[in-house]
Amino acid sequence: MKFFAESLQVFKKVFIPLFALVVVSTNIDQYLNLYIENALQDPMGAQSQVYFFGFLSLLSSVIFPTLLVTMALFALNLQTGWTQSLGAFLKKYLNQLYIETLRSWGKTLLWSLCFVIPGIIKYIQYLMVPVIVTSSTRYDEGKEDALKASAQIVRHNWGKILGIIFVFQILIPMILASVFNSYRLIWNTPVQSLALSALDTYLILFSTHLLFTIFRNEVRKHDAHV
Repeated sequence: MKFFAESLQVFKKVFIPLFALVVVSTNIDQYLNLYIENALQDPMGAQSQVYFFGFLSLLSSVIFPTLLVTMALFALNLQTGWTQSLGAFLKKYLNQLYIETLRSWGKTLLWSLCFVIPGIIKYIQYLMVPVIVTSSTRYDEGKEDALKASAQIVRHNWGKILGIIFVFQILIPMILASVFNSYRLIWNTPVQSLALSALDTYLILFSTHLLFTIFRNEVRKHDAHV
């Protein structure tokens, strides 16, 4: 019950700005993908445009997910002692979070170039990086590495982490993409698009809260043994 009560508080505090960002990011992503598909089908060829919009799509896939998770973590940290504004939270953590995210992507890519399975394992191990960067006192004090700390927490919670990945990054996205993908563009189907964005917002908050709870439990275990 405590978890759902916290989820409700988080939902109230950050839903509107997070929802607005989800709407923007979703439609930008859909527009870029649509443009790339049309360019690829152009019989005259549009290779330079494909590269350009492909780069923008890649940039979007880095900027928006990290920003969305950071905003969700802001609301969660309000429950555990953070008292300043969203702007102050982003100013303190967002740049560092992008750095650590790119570090984790780089290491994951290097492992993937050798073998696929190790790359997937690395991706899973670094899932907790945003939580570490924004919520770990030891990381804030420079006493731990975000990637190593994330891997350690994941090792202690493999079952829970795999469950979160399967439900929130595989199962639900597959269902939504296969059934509702044609309703994503807000200028084509505004009501359906906004409804799907609201659902996406809730899923981001809920899944991030689950990861945050795992992190807090690990911190409590660590403190109990110190």
